[in-house]
Amino acid sequence: MASNDTIRVACRRHDWTDALFDGLVKDPSFHLEFSAGAHPSLSSLFSDSPNFDFLECGLVGYVQAKLKGAPIKALPVFIRAAFRHSYIFVNEQSGIKGPKDLEGKRVGTRYAMTANVWARALLKYEYGVQLEKVRWINQEREADVSYNLPVGMILETVSRELDLKSWLVEGKIDALIHPDIVPSKLLATGKVKRLFPNAAEEERKSYRNSRIIPVMNIVAFREEDLRKRHSQVKAVFQAFCRAKEIGLDDMQDNRHSGLLWYWESLEGQQDLVGDDPAPYSVEKLRHTLEAFVSHAVEQGLIPTSIPLEELFVTGLDGGERP
Repeated sequence: MASNDTIRVACRRHDWTDALFDGLVKDPSFHLEFSAGAHPSLSSLFSDSPNFDFLECGLVGYVQAKLKGAPIKALPVFIRAAFRHSYIFVNEQSGIKGPKDLEGKRVGTRYAMTANVWARALLKYEYGVQLEKVRWINQEREADVSYNLPVGMILETVSRELDLKSWLVEGKIDALIHPDIVPSKLLATGKVKRLFPNAAEEERKSYRNSRIIPVMNIVAFREEDLRKRHSQVKAVFQAFCRAKEIGLDDMQDNRHSGLLWYWESLEGQQDLVGDDPAPYSVEKLRHTLEAFVSHAVEQGLIPTSIPLEELFVTGLDGGERP
């Protein structure tokens, strides 16, 4: 770690981490230094001069690195969780009226993103889409991404410089499955619509049927720190847990939001999934996490399954909201 009394963390500002950035969660034994932003390179954790001691990263990249032997471990801190139905967009002139109509169409994507693992899984298992019949137009962030694609699955790689959103609006692709989008801007063009007109209800139905909350990101750190500085690793985890408690409590006051019907959305979510949709607990999210690993294997992003106990630190206290 950086020093005996400073621990450097890179993660997004979020309802569940704001208290950390604002200094509302402290530990007398060390100083937490936060940088706002997810997805710095995992290799930075074990370089000669690491920039961070803990960093937020996507599940796919983390599991891939772990299976390749990277000396890293993850805290069960699931900062980002979201359903993916609402992030599947189609061109109005594409002729796509339902999920099965994606077969034979040109669909833009970033194949190796965690969010898109969940998106492909819901298309296959909830709506019967044959993924190998989709013409995937793939644009990765990194140049060295590799896969072991399922039989029949073909990706057409395009330049990272292209704007897939513009391609969708112009009709060069028929659909786009991608989380890095501001939906209101895309829909405002008048040429694009969501695949699911009532995406929110489809997402609720998905949860009722599967009991899965699609988590995206975790917090990784150097595995040697678990042996050498176990108490500090545990303290960092508990700091994330305390910050989340503060964030969940703050969410109860709709005066903190400018959304007019914030209360309705919050109360509806609580009625369906409870106060804490993504507990910082491997055991409470075991069903979700095992499903994700299975999907990643099936989609050719990782070569084999891996036990959750090898991926995450277990036995930590504080990850469950009463």
